[in-house]
Amino acid sequence: DPGSLTLFAPTDAAFNLLPAGTVTALLNDIPQLTDILKHHVVGASVMSGSLTNNQIVTTLLGTDVTVTRTVCIVDRDNAMVTVADIVADNGVVHVIDAVLLPPTPTNSIYDIVSNSNDHTTLKTAIDACALDVVLSDPGSLTLFAPTDAAFNLLPAGTVTALLNDIPQLTDILKHHV
Repeated sequence: DPGSLTLFAPTDAAFNLLPAGTVTALLNDIPQLTDILKHHVVGASVMSGSLTNNQIVTTLLGTDVTVTRTVCIVDRDNAMVTVADIVADNGVVHVIDAVLLPPTPTNSIYDIVSNSNDHTTLKTAIDACALDVVLSDPGSLTLFAPTDAAFNLLPAGTVTALLNDIPQLTDILKHHV
């Protein structure tokens, strides 16, 4: 494209650092591969000398990557620029030593319950019944999620008794989904 872009280009060695089978899996999942590649491109030409310490740049995927002045991409992948400022007709390329993986959205029903301070008993119950997989799968479910306060309204000993009767607890939890 004749526009002005910046590509953080991982080397073959960087791709080889991914877990075995990852590259093959990505080549068979073009939408995911496209997202990963878009996570390596910024919609403006940014020379290394123009970067500031802890600068956040937004990729074509719409994700943010933090860059340090030492030209290290302080993303969860900790990529280092090994060759900077390769000028192209439509922007600039910075060669990096790691593949930048975009953040994975974690917004399943189970993730929401797991990250809630008000649903610790519910999370314990879900885990005990091994319903975490069902509530993590993509799909269309609704969970009526009782809070810890709701569990505390049950008669004394009820939660403990249910945690010791997994079939009954499972039925109760399924009744909430």
